[in-house]
Amino acid sequence: VAALRCSKSRRSLSRFAVMFQQQADHGELARRRALPMRALLDRLGSGKQALPWSDYLPAALLPPELHHGAGRTLMTLGLDLRTASCLDNLVIGGRVWSLSQEAPGCRQVQSALDAAGSDEIREALAGELRGHVVQAAKCPHANHVLQKCITVLRPGALQFVVDELLLGSVSQVARHKYGCRIIQRLVEFCPGNQVYRLVECLVPEVGMLSRHPYGNYVVQNLFQHGADDQRRRMAEALAKEIRSLGSESCGCAVVTAALKYAPCVARQVLAKSLLREPGLLVFMACTRHGHTAVLQVLQLLDGDERKEANSRLQSEAGALSVSRYGRIIVDQLDASEAQLLSLASRGGA
Repeated sequence: VAALRCSKSRRSLSRFAVMFQQQADHGELARRRALPMRALLDRLGSGKQALPWSDYLPAALLPPELHHGAGRTLMTLGLDLRTASCLDNLVIGGRVWSLSQEAPGCRQVQSALDAAGSDEIREALAGELRGHVVQAAKCPHANHVLQKCITVLRPGALQFVVDELLLGSVSQVARHKYGCRIIQRLVEFCPGNQVYRLVECLVPEVGMLSRHPYGNYVVQNLFQHGADDQRRRMAEALAKEIRSLGSESCGCAVVTAALKYAPCVARQVLAKSLLREPGLLVFMACTRHGHTAVLQVLQLLDGDERKEANSRLQSEAGALSVSRYGRIIVDQLDASEAQLLSLASRGGA
């Protein structure tokens, strides 16, 4: 009987020990989960100087030299938040590509690139995308990391991105929902000679890209940031297909960009090609993107060609007035005519 009671007592003590350990583990987990909120509340509190972020971390998560027991926190070492960012970089080092493919991870990598204390650290992190550029460009999450790399790295460190894109189909990337963003960022942030070959792959396909729901954004970007000779050739290609481009929403947007950013001679050629197409000017005047192109045409043309454009539009003023965008053109024509009458009256006086 005594032995039985002793056995039951030991089992009860064992169960109590397990329960106690579980409660302790749960308390530790709750404490760790509360750390970020406690840190945030402290920093948003009464205006007193906040403790460094490292003071909120459990000792197990800090390197031995930064343990509180040794009395050496980030503050006592005289280090700032950039040192903490270096610790973050060490955490994601070797995992950049895997993290970039997930929503939380891609944000973590972008934050690390922003907070990196030197170009060398940023380039080391971006270097882990080597061999994955095309895949990253088409990934809904990794494309943001690739864009961040393009905006924060030195152009010379981005050559591997350009080279890997050239190994595949640049046109296919330009037509991709996410890939089109990568082409645009490269053209914006890299020198013209670095991306010249990349753009050359797109110039022969400018007509097709201009009609594409994603490719048209790339073409608009090229007109704004591309080399002069490439913009001239693209504008000449658009002039040959002006009727079909002017009849589509995406095409109208590209034509507007060309009339605004192409070299002067190329803009004149494009404006005259629009005027030669019967009814196209009036049709475009009634559309969202087209009416902006028509305003550009009226500014570019002069002499008899300007008068002919005005005459065509004024003859359709009734139809234009029905459209929200057409009314903008009518108002512009009325303002121009009033200005001419005012100048004529002054000359007569």
